[in-house]
Amino acid sequence: METTEQVKQIKRSFRLYMNGVTSTSMRQKGLDYKINWGVSQMDLRHMAEQYGKNKALAVALWQEDIRECKILATLIMPADDFTASEAMEWAATLLTVEMAEMVVFNLFQHMNEAEKLSLMLFENDDKLVRICAYNLVCRLLKRNNECAPQLYATLFEKAAIDLKSADRQLLHPLVNCLDYVSSTDREQAKEAVQLLKAAGFDAF
Repeated sequence: METTEQVKQIKRSFRLYMNGVTSTSMRQKGLDYKINWGVSQMDLRHMAEQYGKNKALAVALWQEDIRECKILATLIMPADDFTASEAMEWAATLLTVEMAEMVVFNLFQHMNEAEKLSLMLFENDDKLVRICAYNLVCRLLKRNNECAPQLYATLFEKAAIDLKSADRQLLHPLVNCLDYVSSTDREQAKEAVQLLKAAGFDAF
């Protein structure tokens, strides 16, 4: 089946899983998408299993301004065939915090160039891209328990700036990331603690 037809088939199938209550709740919480069927994460994962890993289909789905299409794209994109540059193109089109979290959890953390991508994300001042950066570093640390010295240095440099922000959406992943670093036995833990205390946050 051609990619275009697969996309049409997938979009039609969302009607089977739609949840109007969930969709309305998301809209009230500020998660605005052109189309949002309110399909659950579990149902989307089941759908992804049916299609397997498919880069062409994932790219086509990501271009749709539909919540479920974008989440499905993050699930079926083969991480080992997705470059940091391609990931930056996706990150540049993010419109919600939910999608910034989903793309990191489902895709970015599994990429071969995940650390390289982290550094590239930190170079961008867009809030959602920066949220991606903090979420990604935190996921990488939890998976590998270490990162390259350059990534730690960049994390602390950007965190020192962003900790002055009053934006809770940005502060949440930032503080979570520093909290995790501070809880490890890495030498960088002390610097994470100092940053949090200087900004008025207590490390857990």
